[in-house]
Amino acid sequence: MRVLVTGAAGGIGGGVVRTLAAAGHDVIGVDRDADGLAALPEAAETHALDLRDGEAVETLLADRALDRVVSCVGGYEIAAIEDTSVDSFRRQLDTNLTAVHTVVRTALPSIRERGGRIVVVGSMVGSTALPYHGAYSAAKAGLRGYADALRREVEPHGATVAFVEPGPVPTGFNERAAAGIAERNAEADADDPYVDGPYADAYRAFEGYAPAASDLETVVERVVVAATTDRPRAVYRVSRRARWLPRLAAVLPDRLYDRLVRAGLPGGILGRLIDR
Repeated sequence: MRVLVTGAAGGIGGGVVRTLAAAGHDVIGVDRDADGLAALPEAAETHALDLRDGEAVETLLADRALDRVVSCVGGYEIAAIEDTSVDSFRRQLDTNLTAVHTVVRTALPSIRERGGRIVVVGSMVGSTALPYHGAYSAAKAGLRGYADALRREVEPHGATVAFVEPGPVPTGFNERAAAGIAERNAEADADDPYVDGPYADAYRAFEGYAPAASDLETVVERVVVAATTDRPRAVYRVSRRARWLPRLAAVLPDRLYDRLVRAGLPGGILGRLIDR
């Protein structure tokens, strides 16, 4: 089976590449992080590429026959919506959503003709929007809608689509976002909103942010199952937090649910209630 894995230099994507390559599949790993790609097994073909560049993606995938596409791309910046610049907002949408579409639209003819599958890794913030993750939550909610629409379009034509929605995973992903906050706090002027604004206390609390609702190995295993099983689920929610928060949203009053979600922020009690 020939599998294209995007975001292959990341924790989840790299784990998927290693697992599939070890199982004897023909794996192509793509990421813009050339150093991260260099750490992947030699059995995997790798390409350093900015997936937001549609023309570059088309060039790479021209005339390639693919049985699976596994999209693991993503990235975010911590900020209140009020403090999120237009450039930052656009960058997060492109990283989490556009970089999926460039690959899917290019690979889909081959996937469809071969009765293949597209697996998209999203995030629980697409179902449960987190404060200070507004652009990221918007992008991941859009990604969930994208995957649902895609599944309903292509499955009558023989292709399948699976969506994996994990909670926070210890891959360094959240830690990098927290490091960005710490750097911004350290460099900010006295009147900068990160130092003297309505959300300044929250920004300080995010320094050292490293949530973990599931271990990396479990998430990688679910993604691999979604890619290789004969009858995949439409959606895989990984971790108690990812499974229970959407259910609670359906039964709790909105304001109470908002308080519960805020309790998942640094210093809150959500982790002790749900992730134990």
